[in-house]
Amino acid sequence: MSYRAIAAFPVVFTVVVAAIVAVVAPESRVEALQIAVDVAKVVAVVGTARAALAFEADEYLRRGWGLFAICYVLLLARDAALLVPAPPVVIEVTRAVFVTLGNVCLVVAVWTLARAWTVAGLEFPGTRGVRFAIVASAIVVALALAGPELFLDVRDTITGTRAGYASIGSDLGDMLALPLVAPVALTALAVRGGTLRWPWTLLTSSFAAWLAYDTFATLPELFEVPRALFHTLAEESHVLAIALASAAGLAQRRAVTDDTPSTR
Repeated sequence: MSYRAIAAFPVVFTVVVAAIVAVVAPESRVEALQIAVDVAKVVAVVGTARAALAFEADEYLRRGWGLFAICYVLLLARDAALLVPAPPVVIEVTRAVFVTLGNVCLVVAVWTLARAWTVAGLEFPGTRGVRFAIVASAIVVALALAGPELFLDVRDTITGTRAGYASIGSDLGDMLALPLVAPVALTALAVRGGTLRWPWTLLTSSFAAWLAYDTFATLPELFEVPRALFHTLAEESHVLAIALASAAGLAQRRAVTDDTPSTR
């Protein structure tokens, strides 16, 4: 599969999902979106695992991509917990454990990949001041988007009106992982002249889609906007973010198997 085909896959997948959601009955859309998210997670496990297995056991990037794959396995387990006949409190605790472990893997995976350029002893593009400003901006954006959702989920969990510990774990993962989009984006800029631009650009795009997901998910809680519409937009951004992570993994594998110089 060519790099362009790999990059096109997440967009095509998300457009197909949007088309299906648009034609199903309104009362079935939430279920249809959840199925699409879970299918995307399965694809993400495959894509990120293939990226990890492209490296030898002792190579640096195998750890990062492997943790990505484990993250999506745990998030699938979180969703599958709803299918197990058990008391609600057991299901909620189980889901909270899975999502917390998944987000720990996500944060460590992103941190590992974000440091790949530095571990290789290479310099990011731009001056130190510009790099600092980019990282600081990413932190501010992450706090602005994930912070309100965390506050609302903590409030609603305490009052028992909505959310739960699983939602809080997911929010904390977002707040820790999203600022790391800055060094990943800087890596994408640093390798923009070669084939390695594909995995890093796709990974950066995945984080951008996660930011869109947080935005669409939070707005109905803060403003008078159509809740159903923004839920649909949030879940479609969710699908796109996951599919882009899978494509990034597939592009990374191709870059390695093509014997393109890479950061290991």
